[in-house]
Amino acid sequence: MTLPGALLAFLIATACGLAFHLIRGGSLYRMAQFVFAAWVCFFAGHWLAEAFAWRFGRLGSLNLLPALVATVLGLLAVSFLVRPDTSRQSPGKRTPPTQPPGPD
Repeated sequence: MTLPGALLAFLIATACGLAFHLIRGGSLYRMAQFVFAAWVCFFAGHWLAEAFAWRFGRLGSLNLLPALVATVLGLLAVSFLVRPDTSRQSPGKRTPPTQPPGPD
């Protein structure tokens, strides 16, 4: 991978992480998690495609299609594996548990 390809890869991976954060929402910490996960997964997808000599979806020296697929799968995995974001709920507003209907 050339230096311009690596810079383009960081730009595309960052855009994927930020777009995913825009869709999923969350705190600034969650955004950093998504961007870091996008970087790792993007480069892992690129290097995996290089290792198996996959030549489809290339953009210059960058294996774009496998890298994007790996990024989306990695972001979904991170989204489901990290604990739920509690920054949107205020601490005092919790819904009471529902009571099963009893005999009246």
